[in-house]
Amino acid sequence: MRIYAEVEDQVNEDLDQAAISEGSNKKTIVARAIDLYLHQDRSSQDLIIQERDQLRSERDQIRSDFDLRWKELQQLRSELNQAKRELEAARSREDLLRSDRDLARSDKDQASDELSALQLTLEHYKETLRLKDDEISFLRGHVSQISEKLPKALPPAEEEIKKKGWWQFWK
Repeated sequence: MRIYAEVEDQVNEDLDQAAISEGSNKKTIVARAIDLYLHQDRSSQDLIIQERDQLRSERDQIRSDFDLRWKELQQLRSELNQAKRELEAARSREDLLRSDRDLARSDKDQASDELSALQLTLEHYKETLRLKDDEISFLRGHVSQISEKLPKALPPAEEEIKKKGWWQFWK
């Protein structure tokens, strides 16, 4: 059987050089090349196919892992945004509480000032009452002294005058 194929000039020259170096002809070299191609070991091709399939499997696994990580990332972003909103709400509550605290402090300071003023007023009234009590005590003492002297200076009662006959003395 004869097979014809056209080859480039360079390939034809390479065949000539190989035939000369081996001491054979082009026909023998081409026949060996065809035989080698037809009867070559298919294990290397099978290995390549297995490696390709393994790489495809790894690629699919990586895609699956990537999708899972992407979903986790989206969930974490959602949680982060929720935490930011909660933080903002907490800050708002904190500001409100601080405002209430400052207002309460202001009220406390005002009440403290009023208390101080009321305590001063109370002390003033206590002092005034003490002075009045002292004056009343003085006046009681004075009245007591006057009451002791007064019966001697006053005329006797009418009954006593009639009884003792002092009525003429006082007229």
